[in-house]
Amino acid sequence: MKKEDLITIAAWLYYKEGLKQEEVARRLGLSRVKVTRLLARARAEGVVRFVITRPLPGPFRLAAALRERYDLADAVVVPAAATAEATLDALGAAGAEYLAARLRPGVRVGLGWSTTVGRMAPYLRRLRPVEGCAVIELAGSFLGQTNPYSISGPLATALGCRLEALPTPVLVESPEARRALLADARIAAALAAGRSSDLAVVGVGQVGAAGTTVRTGMVSPEEMARIEEAGAVGDVLMRFFDAAGRPVRTPLDERVMAVGWEDFLQIPHRVAMAAGAGKATALKAALGGGLFHALLTDETTAAALLEDA
Repeated sequence: MKKEDLITIAAWLYYKEGLKQEEVARRLGLSRVKVTRLLARARAEGVVRFVITRPLPGPFRLAAALRERYDLADAVVVPAAATAEATLDALGAAGAEYLAARLRPGVRVGLGWSTTVGRMAPYLRRLRPVEGCAVIELAGSFLGQTNPYSISGPLATALGCRLEALPTPVLVESPEARRALLADARIAAALAAGRSSDLAVVGVGQVGAAGTTVRTGMVSPEEMARIEEAGAVGDVLMRFFDAAGRPVRTPLDERVMAVGWEDFLQIPHRVAMAAGAGKATALKAALGGGLFHALLTDETTAAALLEDA
């Protein structure tokens, strides 16, 4: 039998009659490997052509466009829900799913607390224990008596792994207080652990009165106004950056308890979780400056990030 005829018959049996490759192989007296090669040639030579009659879902198209526009390894876009709260819940579920797919024995997961990252909390029960892993706090986790945005403890419990905690405020009262804390061996060890993270999942803060740092009282409106005047458009772990994603020095730097700018950029896989109209400017700068390898957001924010593309 001619090779061309064999290709056509194999394609007909597989695509038209719906036989499995093993069944096609038995029918033609060939190996499954041979059938696989014949089907590949059928596609390559145009013997078989596929027509998709429905357009790709909007979030999938936006994710693909974000990967191309910002040279990202990954992008996940969730549909915009009826309310901002429902959208953030969907993003939390997507974040937990994204994290679950990237866990492996011995992995070291660095977390920065934020309102968006905290939305993963209800979905951590979907995760399974991971042998030899660690959850590492990349910034001080104290915010008053409790921190409703931090999920480092619940994540460590869900994964059955140890927690490398940084039990300090993210912003202390003075440079002297920071120096005193850094002199504590346990605090120094916690910050060193953050530098060794394999994967970081953090939020992206916006500059202005609507940002979490102002709303929680950590930064006064006057302090934030001065930071904005210095050219900052956003922050990661209280490290501020400008419209090009470059670091902006502020007086807060001497009071921040978090991994440093260069240490953060050494983490092999850095993931941003952020959504909302107010985050678009900060996200454009962070992604354009190469601060992240992956982005999890919603379709409204994704569209805003692509407006100038």
